[in-house]
Amino acid sequence: MKKISNFRLNSIAFGAILLIAAFNTLPFVSLAQPMPREEPGKPLTQSGGPRFVQPSEDIDAEITIPLARPVRGGGCAIDSNPNPINLTALAPPNKLARTASDYPTFLFYLPQTRAKLAEFTLLDPSAKEIYKQTLPISNLSGTIEFSIPANKNVPPLEAGKTYRWSFTVICDSQDRSGDLLEMGTVRRVELSADIRSQLEKADPRQKSFIYAENGIWQDAISTLAAARRAQPDDPTLKADWESLLDSVKLGKIAKEPIVQIEEFQPEP
Repeated sequence: MKKISNFRLNSIAFGAILLIAAFNTLPFVSLAQPMPREEPGKPLTQSGGPRFVQPSEDIDAEITIPLARPVRGGGCAIDSNPNPINLTALAPPNKLARTASDYPTFLFYLPQTRAKLAEFTLLDPSAKEIYKQTLPISNLSGTIEFSIPANKNVPPLEAGKTYRWSFTVICDSQDRSGDLLEMGTVRRVELSADIRSQLEKADPRQKSFIYAENGIWQDAISTLAAARRAQPDDPTLKADWESLLDSVKLGKIAKEPIVQIEEFQPEP
């Protein structure tokens, strides 16, 4: 009887050890074998909207990079909305963004104002002005966008360099103290071979996911804006737009219209 009892005890103990060992390996098996995607080859967040992930070094740079803060005037704002939205750059909260484009596109929310003109200025890393453009904004209110023109008079942004921009709504050309102003920076980066490969296989919607998830804000927002212009009634793109803006705390602007700015010729 003692032999049988000992055998049973040893069997139970051995079985318990196997059970504990098997249990301890379960998390590692789960991590090593993720759930399959519903649509192979597309980003994991494809079932939802794109969410911007800002690179950690850009988050830290908010403290280390000196940046003039916006001075918000009110000389020409029309306060007809009980909850008005100020002039706002469609950018991460710290106004630090990346682009893979030589000539990026910028987007701003323009409130209802009495102003007729706005001004965009771009400075190189040495604070030299390399582009300045006056924009007609009479009777415009909503999200506006424009691209730096690709021509011989405007040098392309150089990889690895950070540029400063400012966007000003000119309330009174004789007294600029009441201007509405936003300022920020854009850094030109090179895409990795892996990201370039993904983009080559992606449609415009998928590209916005790829750019956003890799911290390239300027291209994520401009790509999605272009897709929305092409298909303004597409509910999926509308939801994507809301998701992307919400990820940088601009959800209140997501429902505002995207309006076309008048065609203009670059200043010589």
